[in-house]
Amino acid sequence: MKNVVSTPKFEEDVEFYKRKKKYRKIDYDLEPVLIELENGNLLGDKLQDLDIPEGTAVYKVRIANSSANVGKSNGFRLLYYVVIEDKIYLLTIYSKKDDIRVISDEQIELLIRNILNEENSNETSN
Repeated sequence: MKNVVSTPKFEEDVEFYKRKKKYRKIDYDLEPVLIELENGNLLGDKLQDLDIPEGTAVYKVRIANSSANVGKSNGFRLLYYVVIEDKIYLLTIYSKKDDIRVISDEQIELLIRNILNEENSNETSN
């Protein structure tokens, strides 16, 4: 069983979409993906050429938006980060139709550095 952790950025993104009528069912759409991740099934495509620690990976998975009745190709993109210690961090989610919320490779790398810094500070304080 994997520990799936929502980052503040991910929570902010979900709340952003919940406020819009065409994304009301985002929790429903996310549920099957989160269950698969908790069960250790890594879904989606592994992103390449990111400057992240060895032994870790970022994946992008396509999710249908049932509120807008569109398939996966026009639905959501969920980015998540897999760490060796059985943790999966939900980094961000965005709609394929919402170009303004798509994050760059550099922003992904910054999110991961923040996660790792927080993890390291938690370990030293314990």
